[in-house]
Amino acid sequence: MDKMNLPPATLDLAPSRKKEIPGGTGLTGISQQPDKERRVIMDYDQFLTLVKTRRSTRKFKTDPVPDDLVEKIIEAGRWAPSGANSQPWEYIVIKDKGTKDRIVDIVKEHGEYNRKVELTREEKLRWPSAAKVAGDPGLKDAPGFKDAPVFIILCGDPRTRESYPLLTLLTRGDSHFASSLAGAFLNMALAATTLGLGSQWISATGHPFVMCLLRELLGIPDKLVIYDAMAVGYPAEQPRPRLVRERADMVHYERYDRAKYRTDEQIKDFIISLRK
Repeated sequence: MDKMNLPPATLDLAPSRKKEIPGGTGLTGISQQPDKERRVIMDYDQFLTLVKTRRSTRKFKTDPVPDDLVEKIIEAGRWAPSGANSQPWEYIVIKDKGTKDRIVDIVKEHGEYNRKVELTREEKLRWPSAAKVAGDPGLKDAPGFKDAPVFIILCGDPRTRESYPLLTLLTRGDSHFASSLAGAFLNMALAATTLGLGSQWISATGHPFVMCLLRELLGIPDKLVIYDAMAVGYPAEQPRPRLVRERADMVHYERYDRAKYRTDEQIKDFIISLRK
């Protein structure tokens, strides 16, 4: 996959009103009104193209990823929004093949339990791979991310939740903590896309079983938690087209439009369509 050819980040709508954005970013923006400045650093269409281009990569080339690109991905995560600016993130970058292979083995072991649990579901709602058993031709021997040259483990420090207002901490502390880490991950995935790289969100690493084994393997302090991991590398295949709901079906103005409320059967049909 070639590096995505996005236009320059500066949108020069009105050169006479163009101002440099403070902070030494080198970016410029547009001041719409003297008393109410609105700075634009990327055209919306450029941004939407980036969002639509980002896809989860399920198969990677083994080609190495330069260190400076990995640093750029983490830099994007570092600037993510977080509850009370708590910045709970810690990043572990893994390139050693032996360590990555061990992580793959741990995720594979967890995957077998996941498959057995999936089989308790109604058949139409199961992940397609759940019905396969060891030895089946269609069953992958290892996760698709196994060949990715870089794994980035995102850890969170729950102690940073003390930065929240007390009522928020007591009522929504966990959700704010998770949302902060999710925001960092999204920034990282978008950054990887701009660099011509693929990424995969490895959610299994946040499972308690996997987390315990990775904590020991990677020397992660007990007070930190593993949020998830990201595999990064050059895509070895193009993803299938993605099913996205129509905007008109999900947007409501002023009040919830009950005519758009989906029945249980409609939700079920939607989920089944995702499995195809």
